[in-house]
Amino acid sequence: MKKHWAVVLPLLVLACGPKDENGDGIADGIRDPDSVSVVAPANPKGTVSGQVLDTAMQPLAGASVRLTIGSDTAEGKYVVQTDALGNFMIKSVPAGSTVLATISKEGYATLRASAVVPSTAGNIPINDGNASLGLIMLAKTQSKVSFTLLTDKGQPAVGAQAFLEAYPAGLIAAAGTTVQATSTVTAVPAVADAMGVVSFNNMPSPSELTRIGTPPSGNTTTAYYRLWVDPVDVNGDGVIDSGGYAAPIDASVLLKSGSQIVTLNPAKNSSGSTSFTLLATNVPSLQLTAGSPPEAKKPLRNLLRPGESIFLGFSQPVARDSLVAILTGESGQTAIDLTVTPNETGDVYMLTPSLTNTPEGQEYNLILRATSAYSGAMQTWRGYFVSGDVKTPRPLQLDSVTFRDGTTGTPNVLDAGECVILTFNQVVTTTTFQLDALLLNGTDTKPYKASPAPYPSALTACFGSEATKIPIDTSFQATSRFYFTYGLASDTTLPPINPTSTTARIRVDFSKFQQADFSLYYETAWGAPVPSTTVLERTLTPPVR
Repeated sequence: MKKHWAVVLPLLVLACGPKDENGDGIADGIRDPDSVSVVAPANPKGTVSGQVLDTAMQPLAGASVRLTIGSDTAEGKYVVQTDALGNFMIKSVPAGSTVLATISKEGYATLRASAVVPSTAGNIPINDGNASLGLIMLAKTQSKVSFTLLTDKGQPAVGAQAFLEAYPAGLIAAAGTTVQATSTVTAVPAVADAMGVVSFNNMPSPSELTRIGTPPSGNTTTAYYRLWVDPVDVNGDGVIDSGGYAAPIDASVLLKSGSQIVTLNPAKNSSGSTSFTLLATNVPSLQLTAGSPPEAKKPLRNLLRPGESIFLGFSQPVARDSLVAILTGESGQTAIDLTVTPNETGDVYMLTPSLTNTPEGQEYNLILRATSAYSGAMQTWRGYFVSGDVKTPRPLQLDSVTFRDGTTGTPNVLDAGECVILTFNQVVTTTTFQLDALLLNGTDTKPYKASPAPYPSALTACFGSEATKIPIDTSFQATSRFYFTYGLASDTTLPPINPTSTTARIRVDFSKFQQADFSLYYETAWGAPVPSTTVLERTLTPPVR
């Protein structure tokens, strides 16, 4: 008989192989357990099982267990309810698949866990691989958790929006199966009342979290609430009174104390500065320090397009109506109209100057005074800018040439020893080399050296008792006016020049020195060197009274 089986079996294998039409893992027609031909199912199946308990280790009957496999969302295909002992088993789960199990029950936290169903489970049979989730504990979510929120100044943070998350909301104790669980409960956002209290409903109580999150040793606590609070404007004036809050709160501490006072952080801007400073602006001169490089004071570094708004970003909100902003021209004599627009939180301002009153190429001075809404600190800033679009530089021109009458001599006549004043169409970055100026009076030609005269000038002989009415920053490295003295007052050989009867011209020549040394080149307001071929000429006019 044994010889007979030895002959037949190879023939069956060579012909078409054993069949397993009922999918039980045993070749059809074989009844003797010792003579089994194992056939791997085309689509092997497995199971997912576990037991659901509460935090007191009591079974939770009627809990829902739902599996999601890939994109399979068929309703009810992999959904079961736990029995009286909290047990569940889901069958016919494709072996080798990664499943997402969602365990939930009304009044308890929802726990999500992923596991892999084994593709083999031994030799015989191979169709029952099981992913055991083991013991699953769900925290009860039938409690209210409250916190008292105070601003950093100690007042109730009325209207503060708060968010709360509890961890762990559940626990999986699986043996022999790799399980990854997501275990948190997120509360519906709450708003602080008039006393600064925020309450979150349907949350695990501190005792629930402590029981489920504290190891048996009791030495390390892993149970906590994580609280987030948005920055708050308590009095609704548009200024943030306190910054937000984001930190874990130990569940065991809350269990012992019964309540928790949370002090919000002081309001700060993105830099975290605790002092009242000007952090950002498109007028760099407002932020000059002793260590700033010389280039920071140049016109090109402080060039604003005509009509462009000035932006100011403070480290702390500015007290309402405390910002004083004054814009004046190069001489610092009269204020230019500004439109001042604050943002909602009061820490960013936009200043828009009048377009008609800020022609290109000219220097403008900005003076600021502001008080911090937080600390009450008052600060002042002074800076300057030049109006001009960097894309459209303007060539240098000589706008006017006039003079200042001295205390002696004939009025409205240029006498020896009096100052001639040249004004360009834009501010000019100066060098140590003086400009060549020629006085052309008929057939008489006399050379002079013109020097820069920034505002205000201490040269009383040329500019009188000149002083600014508005306290501008005088460190700007450019000016639009230059001067030279028409000889010495004692020189009797110099003829008086009456501009109303005699045509006299002033010629400014940049050609002699700008060809030799690039470092000596004068620059326009746009940062362009004045070409060495530049020669400018203008008729002398009487002083303007």
